[in-house]
Amino acid sequence: MTTSFLFDGFLWRAALGAGLLAAASGPVGCFILWRRMAYVGESVAHMGLLGAAVGLLIGVNALWGTAALAVIAALVMSRASDRTIPAGTFVGIIGHMGLALGFIVLSLMETVRADLLGYLFGDVLALTEKDIFGIAAAGIAVLLAMAVLWKPLLRSAVGGAIAAAEGKSSPLTQTAFLILTALLVAFGLKVVGALLIVALLLIPPAAARPLARTPEAMALWATAIGAVSAPLGLAAAYAADAPAGPSIVLAAGALFALTHVAAALSRR
Repeated sequence: MTTSFLFDGFLWRAALGAGLLAAASGPVGCFILWRRMAYVGESVAHMGLLGAAVGLLIGVNALWGTAALAVIAALVMSRASDRTIPAGTFVGIIGHMGLALGFIVLSLMETVRADLLGYLFGDVLALTEKDIFGIAAAGIAVLLAMAVLWKPLLRSAVGGAIAAAEGKSSPLTQTAFLILTALLVAFGLKVVGALLIVALLLIPPAAARPLARTPEAMALWATAIGAVSAPLGLAAAYAADAPAGPSIVLAAGALFALTHVAAALSRR
């Protein structure tokens, strides 16, 4: 089985696409972890499920429908701070409304009911080559954009109030970060699914934390851990005939356990 995996061109392309997306989750996930924004990723994933349903309903590629709705959700959420209710509450309401509506739309479409598990838990092996290349391109684009936005985002994460007082905190930067998160989540839905995409954002940076002394080092380690998790998970899924998306998350979880155990042993 392992030999077959090594020489299967489609599996290598799937591993490349998923690996680039998981790598991009590293720096994005660092800011989500530092700013305690996991609820944003979860809510965007819920809206992404609605986007997939709408895309299927109108005959558009579900991947692009997911991306469009996720970006719209991010733009709406970027205005949450202007509301009279707490931002977390507003984002949660938007996300769960999207999830509920997505389930309703999918339930009314009998021809795609069987694909629901694919959107909940991901199925990278069911993607077309065009989808895989699109996911890989999205991963590269997010990595490049994060390199450009790194310094202003870091200033905001370390001291938002100070950055605002010095005029260095730009709402456009925060909106751009939310859009990048939305794109990452949207393209990740078919890799690990709506229920597990937040894990892909949180586990690599959490695994990187014991290995790094600076924010930049943590982001680089998180990128590497994310990139390694995808092929490891796919290889394990292929060998055990298990679902690919959950296997990728479990591979990341295993690396998380490894780095923390190693850090604990090194302190003795």
